[in-house]
Amino acid sequence: MHDATEDAARTDRIQGVLLGAACGDALGVPYEFGSAPLGRGEVPRMIGGGLGPYAPGEWSDDTQMAVVIARVAAVRGLRTVDALDAIVTGWVDWLAAGATDVGTQTRQVLGAVAAEEARRAWSAAASASTGLHGRTGRTAGNGSLMRTAPVALAFLDDPAMLTLAARWVSEATHHDPLAGDACVLWCHAIRRAVLDGAVPDLAAVLGELPADRRDQWADWIADAERRTPSAFAPNGYVVTALQAAWSAIRHPVGDGPPLVASLGAAVHAGDDTDTVAAIAGALLGAVHGASSLPEEWLGLVHGWPGLRADDLRDLARRVAERGAADAAAHRVPDELVEVAEHLVARGLGEGHHFFVKGRPVPGGLSSEYIGIRALDDGSYEVWYSGDRGTPRALVETPDWAVARQGFVDEVESLASWRGDWRAQVGSPRHPRWWRRR
Repeated sequence: MHDATEDAARTDRIQGVLLGAACGDALGVPYEFGSAPLGRGEVPRMIGGGLGPYAPGEWSDDTQMAVVIARVAAVRGLRTVDALDAIVTGWVDWLAAGATDVGTQTRQVLGAVAAEEARRAWSAAASASTGLHGRTGRTAGNGSLMRTAPVALAFLDDPAMLTLAARWVSEATHHDPLAGDACVLWCHAIRRAVLDGAVPDLAAVLGELPADRRDQWADWIADAERRTPSAFAPNGYVVTALQAAWSAIRHPVGDGPPLVASLGAAVHAGDDTDTVAAIAGALLGAVHGASSLPEEWLGLVHGWPGLRADDLRDLARRVAERGAADAAAHRVPDELVEVAEHLVARGLGEGHHFFVKGRPVPGGLSSEYIGIRALDDGSYEVWYSGDRGTPRALVETPDWAVARQGFVDEVESLASWRGDWRAQVGSPRHPRWWRRR
């Protein structure tokens, strides 16, 4: 039986994620890039202005983009390619109708998607971001980290899927892996805060990142814990934005409640104040809950597309509820996640060479691949799907070791036969799909 008090506290923390981010955003808007003076020790206020004609308490593009993600997540979850497409389409529509203070990189990518009118919006956006990175080498801005909080709410019960989805949503506009890393770290920190009600150890989630970048991120996190937020200005770079936000959480300013004091520190960091405060606010809201936000802020905070505090409460709750239902219905067994990650680490393409039932593939499935799934009776099926129609079963067994070996062998054989992967063909004991066509 669930404890009603703990359920209410967790709901408060869930609602605090979107509200904390929005309040941080609106609190930082007036002071962005020095738009309004902020004296040493002065408490930031929601006075409006900033880089646009913002009303007092009005949020900016940070929360606007997050709302698009949250609305998709609340209705259809974030597990499918269609959901990723809906997010990008929503951003394109937002850019045309309601966007304010849009980052240059985001505008370029979404503008390219709008011009192309592609059937698969996420793929088109990721391709445009990849092209931009190839031309400039600079796609590690803070624009994906600032909007990432709703992704955490969608996967409170599925940390493995959270790692994938956080990176996919980031890659829609920010190709650089560091932007994806930052989103993965922050989403896992938010998830842990919602579940535990405490400030998480950010270094403890480094295992979610590729091994070759963990030490560098550990150094960056430690540096943020040593120094105050202003040390990380300018903070338009995703790494310094995360450092400034984490530093603000670890180095609050003033004698007020922890959330208020840390958001004050985030704004005092200077430079991109609304974004740093939005990033910090999402995690602070996850720790302390919506109930920790001042009533004055909750009465003022609002923004595109005509939402206020209670609307964000409801939206956050619906995202989490949809995420919990999806996690229960679509859980991919750990052993299938592990074999997929094993193949990716070896350079084989998920969706191109192989497909694990239950794991979405943003780029779409090849016309020819090897698949694996867990059946309702606890056994496993490996199959081949190709140009000749009906998928062909290759292995069906209750023995995971047999299924895994058969799956890996078949994937390697397909890749080797295509000539696009340097694979050693497995043991001749295992039949090859091309011999049974």
